[in-house]
Amino acid sequence: PIFRSWYWDIFLDFIVFHKLADSKLSKNLEGEAGFPDFVVLERKKSRDAAKYGCIEAKRPYDNMEITEQIEGHLNSYGKVIYTNGLIWKFYKVKEKPVKEFCLGCIDPHNQDSVIWEPVNNWYELMSFLEDLDWKS
Repeated sequence: PIFRSWYWDIFLDFIVFHKLADSKLSKNLEGEAGFPDFVVLERKKSRDAAKYGCIEAKRPYDNMEITEQIEGHLNSYGKVIYTNGLIWKFYKVKEKPVKEFCLGCIDPHNQDSVIWEPVNNWYELMSFLEDLDWKS
């Protein structure tokens, strides 16, 4: 449901194996920092489809500081969604996130458990994703 609104105008290309880098279509998707987890493209099945941005997903316990990888994705794709599933950051510039949502955090007393934020945070994230204009 989160990505439903994107289907109309945008095609998400998921890079599964680095072997795909050998194909001509996938090679075009490689950026300055390699392949992001998702590339947001114009909904067009061709090598010249416009690149609108990318999504980089990490593990829930990973640090969410900006890295060289994220800087490279920003240079290559312009817009980046950076998430570990609990924290969602939306970048248009390197200095700071344009928007950030926190859905929860790993429980410091039980690393297998999540402390969830109020459900309104989920609704705000979903609303933001549905209204996100990748083309601008």
